[in-house]
Amino acid sequence: MMKFKIFATCPVYLEDLLEEEILQAGGSILKRSPGGHMAECTLEELYTLLLWSRSASRILLHLQDFECNSQEDVYTAARGIEWDTVMLCSNTVACSCTVSGKSKIPPKSASLKSKDGLVDYWRDKTGDRPNVQRDNPDIAVHVHIHNEEGTLYLDLAGEGLHKRGYRLDAAKAALRENTAAAILSRAGWPRIAGEGGTLIDPMCGSGTLLIEAAFMAVGIAPRMHRSDYGFFHWLSHDPDLWETVFDKAEEKWKEGISSLPQIVGYDNDKTAIAAALQNIKRAGLEGLIHLEKKDLKDFRLTEKMKSAPGLLVTNPPYGQRIGEKGMLHSLYRNLGDIARDPDLKDWHMSVISDDESLLRSIGLKADRKNRIMNGPIKCSLYHYTLFGSSSRSREEGAPVVPVPVSLEADQLTPEAEQFQNRLKKNLKQFRKWKKREGISCYRLYDADLPNFNFAVDFYEDKWIHVQEYAAPSGIDENRARKRLHQAVAILSSLLNLPENAVYIKRRKRQRGKSQYGSSERAGDRYLINEGDCRFWVNFSDYLDTGIFLDHRNVRKYIHDHSEGKTFLNLYCYTGTASVMAAAGGASRVSSVDTSATYLTWARDNFLLNKFNPDDHRFIREDVQQWLGGCKDTFDMIFMDPPTFSNSKSRQNVMQVQEDHTDMIHKAMNCLNKEGVLIFSNNYRRFEMDPALEKEYSISEESSWTGSPDFARKGASHRCWFISHKEKG
Repeated sequence: MMKFKIFATCPVYLEDLLEEEILQAGGSILKRSPGGHMAECTLEELYTLLLWSRSASRILLHLQDFECNSQEDVYTAARGIEWDTVMLCSNTVACSCTVSGKSKIPPKSASLKSKDGLVDYWRDKTGDRPNVQRDNPDIAVHVHIHNEEGTLYLDLAGEGLHKRGYRLDAAKAALRENTAAAILSRAGWPRIAGEGGTLIDPMCGSGTLLIEAAFMAVGIAPRMHRSDYGFFHWLSHDPDLWETVFDKAEEKWKEGISSLPQIVGYDNDKTAIAAALQNIKRAGLEGLIHLEKKDLKDFRLTEKMKSAPGLLVTNPPYGQRIGEKGMLHSLYRNLGDIARDPDLKDWHMSVISDDESLLRSIGLKADRKNRIMNGPIKCSLYHYTLFGSSSRSREEGAPVVPVPVSLEADQLTPEAEQFQNRLKKNLKQFRKWKKREGISCYRLYDADLPNFNFAVDFYEDKWIHVQEYAAPSGIDENRARKRLHQAVAILSSLLNLPENAVYIKRRKRQRGKSQYGSSERAGDRYLINEGDCRFWVNFSDYLDTGIFLDHRNVRKYIHDHSEGKTFLNLYCYTGTASVMAAAGGASRVSSVDTSATYLTWARDNFLLNKFNPDDHRFIREDVQQWLGGCKDTFDMIFMDPPTFSNSKSRQNVMQVQEDHTDMIHKAMNCLNKEGVLIFSNNYRRFEMDPALEKEYSISEESSWTGSPDFARKGASHRCWFISHKEKG
């Protein structure tokens, strides 16, 4: 099937969202760049991206690379393209150019030269020429020159893809549609909507956040109402295939619109409300979004809004376009007062502004923040978890955001200097091992020193994940907290990372429903690499990040020994081992877990690695109950149960020490004669039932399934390979 090379652009800071969309459409990333990615995709995948991408600004079809040292090089390159395979001579055209790096070629002159080359090609071939039309041309050609390299593109978008087709009237300081979608994605709105939460924008303007929230909540393609694209006059355009892609999106629209959660917008400007009403109507959402003229000080939750924690999200005035900044601080303080309403306990709030002093006027400590562009304006997006009062207590297990600390070398206490020296030693110790094994995510520190009682995992040289072990009774909490703040400053300085790249969680012995619980905060997903696979991780929402680093050697074994085999992953978590099996050539992969969240995450990991989840099985069920009724058999089974679990689907609490005998018997009933069961757990005092060795061949392999970064405190897990004994 023919593949097309494209360059997809997006606002700076949204590259990770765009990459996910390209992969979900089925495309492959060829090169990542600030503000966009080079990718490869089929025509159907290209249409899907053009219709469904929420973050893209433009999709440019790659035509030709060329050496560019002068304006004449642009002319020669444009004249050398076989334009009769791209367009008709009767099409209108427009040419544009951008220049970056060291090139001194004037963009306007390069645009004219590319137009001259295109026109002269047609004049030489037919004696006729296409007409130039600056506004809404049939064919838009773009030249990009960087240093001494040039590239010619065909703009497949036409108008910018942030224009969805529903917004004709915009209030002052309106958000671009793809910026609004990014705000909602960063705020965790899709998850909140899936849990039945309400979205409220108390200063909604022309309703862009409300409309994009509706589209995202029920999976509506953002450009369902757009009628014109740049690819309509491209000769490779397939109208029938486009109609098929569009019809599928329309079916999803009809299926999803009935399940739209409650979305509410308020504004004290009647002109803005009128514009929002018209935009909502054009978006096909008339009567489905509640709008009301209401001042911020009159904000209150209705009883219906209190049914589940929701999202308060808004784009207040910045003072850039409307409002004087000196008068805006009181507005932001009022927003903070609203956020302290007890009825908003457990809600989330996200606010965008170009001025962090205004955001500080809210008077709440942000959980995290993102950079984001609102058109040409560089902004900060602050996210808050609301506690329903000015007193902000946190539950155990929730991430802790440390107070930023700057430490000079002469300010280090002796114990802090000892911690810094240990980090340097560990970095040096792991350098060769990391390079040799191709490892990009590893445990840097694991409570090596008694006064710094936490584990530090380093991801992709970009992010630090710290798990603080709760201090024993008798240890001064304030002193422990000060040490943690010192550690953050040392990590940030030593690893040359900003302190907001350090994610901190408190980990204590979990019991009952708290095990593996979510911190109930909405965070970002990040891409990491392991071998030839990639995975999504999340540093803020859950106690664990989405991958168990200590199991990397087990996953590699699964990858290297799964070709042509059927693979079963029990207690699959986010499906990292399942992806490894698929990447190793497994014929069929089945993944079982009780958590719908983790199974969705697992499916996303499959999509990320270009595997169709529909070709495999994702089973939401209690593992032991499922095994008891399983009639299938498998060549390889991986079972990594938690130390204990009280899943809602079980009447009794599962404890690995007490229940492992039954687990293993049931799993072995599903294992083919020549197969292997890989059984692992993290319970340090675990003892394998000796009776199992009489029935099966059991070999403990913990010595090599572990790795150097987890060796300092002994094995982080223990692992056995179990197979059927030969009969004879």
